[in-house]
Amino acid sequence: ESVFSVRPLEALLAAGHDVRFVMRPMGGVDTRQKPILKRHRGFDVAVKRALGLSRADDARRNPFIVAAQRDVPAYLVGDASCAASIELLKKEKVDVVVVAFFNQLLKRPFLEATPHGAVNLHPSLLPRYRGPAPLFWTFKDGALESGLTLHQIAPGEDDGDVLLQEAVEVPFGMPGEELVDDLAERAARMTASALAGIERGSLHARAQDAAQATRAPRPTSPDLLVEPRVGARRVFSFVRGVGRWNPLYADVGG
Repeated sequence: ESVFSVRPLEALLAAGHDVRFVMRPMGGVDTRQKPILKRHRGFDVAVKRALGLSRADDARRNPFIVAAQRDVPAYLVGDASCAASIELLKKEKVDVVVVAFFNQLLKRPFLEATPHGAVNLHPSLLPRYRGPAPLFWTFKDGALESGLTLHQIAPGEDDGDVLLQEAVEVPFGMPGEELVDDLAERAARMTASALAGIERGSLHARAQDAAQATRAPRPTSPDLLVEPRVGARRVFSFVRGVGRWNPLYADVGG
């Protein structure tokens, strides 16, 4: 759940696009062999009300809530590239798939099931920070600039041709949540612009320079270490940036 997924969806709906369905992964790697499962349109709304969990920001962070409010079908999926997913794309006559914060690489049969393939919103200036955790490494590296890239999805890891791109400054001490909010608003505008360009045939793709590529893998325990040797400013920016998302730790005398 993330505002980065919700805002592009809201932008598509506001622009009048026919959103055929919303799809979310069930979970991590261990769930990817499970079949596709349709979610009742009002499921999230009903459950949260029944449990007294409704919060003002539910719709802001959960694309299924937005789908339920707009009567758009929603699906959970294990392997998004499974035969059932591909059949669903064809059955619903989907023209293009829009992806934001999805934790799987999509396979070629899935990408070839729609006339315009799939596009992805990636929170970095590709080819920098390819992979599942670009924001973590943006703060870990003390980068002063982040960005947003909308690119065509290829079977590789964030290596498809770039369609639109926008740089974003990362001020000193910026909380990670604020950066996500900023990128989410840009993603909403970029998505609406890209879909209009795809309809007109006016978007011009450019290949990424593989020689400039860097990776942003999921952080492991050593990556979560707060290292004083990098200096107080870097430490502060790192903790401020990712501390609410990750269990950071320091090594104090062993």
